[in-house]
Amino acid sequence: MIQQVFARTIRRVNTQAAYDVTIAWLTRNGGAVFERALDAVAAQETARSVELLAVDSGSTDGTVECLEAHGARVMAIEPATFDFGTAREQAFEAARGSVVVSLSQDAVPAHARWLENLLAPLQEEGVAASCGRSIPDPDRPEPQFPWERNGYFYFTAEMRKFRARYGRGLSNANSAIKRAAWERLRFGPQPIGEDFHFQTKLHAAGYRIAFPENAPVLHHHNYTTGSLWKRCRNEGLGLRELGCPYTELDLLMDLLSPAKYAVWARDLFHGRLTTSASLLFPVLRPWAVYAGSRFGKRYRP
Repeated sequence: MIQQVFARTIRRVNTQAAYDVTIAWLTRNGGAVFERALDAVAAQETARSVELLAVDSGSTDGTVECLEAHGARVMAIEPATFDFGTAREQAFEAARGSVVVSLSQDAVPAHARWLENLLAPLQEEGVAASCGRSIPDPDRPEPQFPWERNGYFYFTAEMRKFRARYGRGLSNANSAIKRAAWERLRFGPQPIGEDFHFQTKLHAAGYRIAFPENAPVLHHHNYTTGSLWKRCRNEGLGLRELGCPYTELDLLMDLLSPAKYAVWARDLFHGRLTTSASLLFPVLRPWAVYAGSRFGKRYRP
């Protein structure tokens, strides 16, 4: 069990010892779900040496103390200085593992073989990164957003362009990246979407990304109308920066496309669309993505 490895980690915490794997989080007030995530990581069945590391931006709810109780190293940064790319760089710089696993603080490994299954594809020739799935978390108080559950969240054209060029999207909610590949390519400063930006660098360098189906985490989202607009707008801006703009024609075609309205009618009939965000999603996402792609100049936190 991985707890034994953590004990060694605690004893060597002030050394420069190398590890097989570093599991790294970007944390701020992770709460009860993060405690579950740490417990699930501690229950992993692996013989690898594992380091735990967090870059924390101002937690006040006991997150830091919980990390330290699990033997993790914690790097504190000022909340005002946080952006995902820079914080991810700090984590990778500090990591002592030859592979760095990134987890969202609200992503809970779904079973005890998660880590081994996530790392296994990295043995394949040319694979520099591995990305596991996110599945609904039955213990979260808020339900999963219906359009995330039904697979239509990314129905708009900018994501179709991205997938056509780069393949399925890398997500640092649940990923493993070889340190050697990161040292060559780096994340760099990036307010959000550092994983997609890094994916384009992997693609340009000829590396492959694996997507094992057997390494899931329990992780889902829900949105208010405001938070949904902000996320989709930021995605429009981010995809434009990656060469996947969302044009007026894209907006028109996505608004007129009938497939999502059939899904909307089905989910409405079954009582799944119970919030304004879920009801408005088929028209809100295209307009928000267009606003970010056409007019966005900076990301909204």
